[in-house]
Amino acid sequence: MVFGLTVDHLGIQKVPETLPVKTKRIRLLMVFGLILISTAFGLAFSGMITSNLCVATNIGLGTIAGFAAFRYRRLRFFLAISSALLFLGILEMAAQFYESNLAPASKIYSYRGEPSVGWMAEHGLVGYAFQGPARLWATATLGDEILFDSVFYSIDPLSRRKCAPSVESPEHALFFGGSFAFGEGLSNQQMIACQFQTTSEMGYQSYNYGMMGWGPSQTYAQLGVDELFSDIRQRSGIAVFSFIGDHIYRTTWNISTAAEFPEYPFFQLSESGDLVGPLKARDRRSLRFATAVYKFLRGYSPMFRILVDPSMFRIESDEEAVMVTARVLQAARHRYQNRFDGEFVVLLWPRSRLDPDLEEFFVQHLITLGVPVIRVPELPGDPLDAQLHPKDGHPSAKEITWIASLLLDEVRSIH
Repeated sequence: MVFGLTVDHLGIQKVPETLPVKTKRIRLLMVFGLILISTAFGLAFSGMITSNLCVATNIGLGTIAGFAAFRYRRLRFFLAISSALLFLGILEMAAQFYESNLAPASKIYSYRGEPSVGWMAEHGLVGYAFQGPARLWATATLGDEILFDSVFYSIDPLSRRKCAPSVESPEHALFFGGSFAFGEGLSNQQMIACQFQTTSEMGYQSYNYGMMGWGPSQTYAQLGVDELFSDIRQRSGIAVFSFIGDHIYRTTWNISTAAEFPEYPFFQLSESGDLVGPLKARDRRSLRFATAVYKFLRGYSPMFRILVDPSMFRIESDEEAVMVTARVLQAARHRYQNRFDGEFVVLLWPRSRLDPDLEEFFVQHLITLGVPVIRVPELPGDPLDAQLHPKDGHPSAKEITWIASLLLDEVRSIH
């Protein structure tokens, strides 16, 4: 009986009770096979073979279909379903083995410090943020490689990395962006904000508003919050956004980011060309559904994680993403200039850039919108000297020092 219906109501006929001897032998073999499959399902579900729900579900449904094939006359139909599901279960187990033993290693972060918990949290305005005040020692590994070890991060109550205070500095320098501005893997004094302050011989007091994984959307949001700038006594200065190519995908909707950080803001252009945002994935029903499905499959299916590239789900072309990003930076500039007497500039980092044609399109779009752009050459010599680690493309302290010096010259000519 299924939901109050008998087998007869469902239109399925049982195998006659009296079976030939040959049929009984086949039936015994099927029962034995069914026991093996059920045992595999039980082990999979309990985590002895795999803790993956997708694997367990495939094996479990395959078992049920196999039982239906054994019990009812529609043998081929149910056996086909059973075989397909069990095959998918085996593929998922193989994918899980590949992930665990053969796939390229992923970058793993670990932190220790004060407070020991609660210093990173979801944030309704910017998606996520460090919760200051905090004193943290950060370590990052890639497989057996140590990318950086016990690097000190000091976070103030406004979630910024601050430089040493200078009461004599007549102007401020505000730095925005992602991990390049934040100074991933570098101490507070090595990050670009502090290097710029030092190079300027205390002509600027620097404040670092960058954060790993952030982009123009967060800069726009930050510049709308009075509290974040309440302690800056210098009313004139400069704001610098450190741009890398990946920022165009952080400014527009990104399904992998939305699945991990539901509060992460993004922007779109309306049909009339107006800037719309900041938005969240929940603000669009279709995006909310797509994000939920993606998050479920990515969480439970190793095969999905291996075969599916998140870029497949982008809803804007690269050219459209560039236009959105430029418009958001223009809006951020307006917010900065409504608050301070100074200029907001976009620093194109000499590495991690866009395709040359796309970058030129981006620069021309920024210039048309009135946003100053600063380009600096790459660090001379061995390209690896510019990297934090041969397997990590974040800036080294040497590259930061080089760029800070060039940036100061450019800023003095603008401001």
